[in-house]
Amino acid sequence: MTTSAAGTTATGGSARPAGTTAAGGSAAGGSTSPVGGTTSAGGGGRGGTAGGTGPAGASGSAGRSGTAGTSGSAGSSGGGAAGGSPAPGSIPAGYPTPTADNYAKCTSTAASGGLCPGGGAGPVCIACHFGGSAGNYAVTVTLGGPAASQTYVSCEANRGLLKPVSIAAGQSQTYAFVVNVRTKESEPAENVSAGTPGLDMYFSGPTATPPAVSAIGYALVTAATKPIMVWIAGDSTTCDQPGSGFGGWGQMFPEHFNAPIGIANYADSGESSSSFYGSSLLWGAIKSQWTAGDWVFIQFGHNDKGVADATVQTNLEKYVTDAQAAKVNAILVSPPARVGSIPVGDQSSLHAVSASGAAQAKGVPFVDLTALSTAFYNGLGMTQTQVLAKYHAMGTDVTHTSIAGAEALADLVAAEIKKQNIAGLVEYMR
Repeated sequence: MTTSAAGTTATGGSARPAGTTAAGGSAAGGSTSPVGGTTSAGGGGRGGTAGGTGPAGASGSAGRSGTAGTSGSAGSSGGGAAGGSPAPGSIPAGYPTPTADNYAKCTSTAASGGLCPGGGAGPVCIACHFGGSAGNYAVTVTLGGPAASQTYVSCEANRGLLKPVSIAAGQSQTYAFVVNVRTKESEPAENVSAGTPGLDMYFSGPTATPPAVSAIGYALVTAATKPIMVWIAGDSTTCDQPGSGFGGWGQMFPEHFNAPIGIANYADSGESSSSFYGSSLLWGAIKSQWTAGDWVFIQFGHNDKGVADATVQTNLEKYVTDAQAAKVNAILVSPPARVGSIPVGDQSSLHAVSASGAAQAKGVPFVDLTALSTAFYNGLGMTQTQVLAKYHAMGTDVTHTSIAGAEALADLVAAEIKKQNIAGLVEYMR
């Protein structure tokens, strides 16, 4: 018999009155295609390098406040692997009740190339294709069961939602997520597979303590369950990569947030600080959807090779100006370092100084991912070959990370948000 306890309540979360539940669509076929990419000295469709460091920007403005969400059903959980067992956030009011009938739509599937569909390590893999239209979904998932389990939760194109969580035998725990479903699951402007239509959820874990899911709830959000969205503008090091060989840190970023925060990653390969801004599929699409109180993370520099720092700073300031005019909170991020050597060499060509300068000029937070990733790689005690094999695409790409590397970079960004105590985000973080 499972036991449950009240879930914790996230500070500052908006109270959500009950919303309607959309009917689940039929499962659709199809899968994403792995995308390769060679390493180049400069920018390009899959890469770039990282710039120098700069001082921290000013603290960000606070996000929307409100009353606390309702408590979620919960049982005790054990210590999880790969990041431990994150405490569940509260289940916002109006979120759908998870049901066994919805979970019955899921099927066991096989791992391929060492990964499950959805990006989990497996080797036990569960895939759920619910269909439906594009949009933001409020999702609830109850994990646990009669036997001890370890479950990793992901969605869409290898997008992480919850680091592996271990739950003791006879216990259960309910989690809530916001899943951004787009017509094209991964990169908005690239000629890649659109993926499986509608909402896709994935669960994976080891054979000894296989993943355990008892119920799932899902519904398109309504005015009553409107999420706080975090939009991401960036390049191939940030994007939702369409294949399991590569990973952008933005696609692993959702692992760090409880509902009602949702992540919409519009980063796209090959984009520079100027090209992304001018695209209706990219910056134009973000601006057409954001609302006051949302957030936008902006990272460019990989594909601005040879452009003056002052020009890149001016470009970055345009994004922040647009966001501030819409009462959207902006955060500037410098690019992750390129591992051309260990110790990591000079990264000044990637304009971290531009991101720092723009953040200071516009009074917004700055995450120096260039310096953070440089320190991370240098502190591993590994050779360059070992670092690339563990954290980078194809085991040899000096610019692009694998899914494991993307998760490591996302961890660095999340830790810096907590360190800076950025109000409006930190309250919702796992």
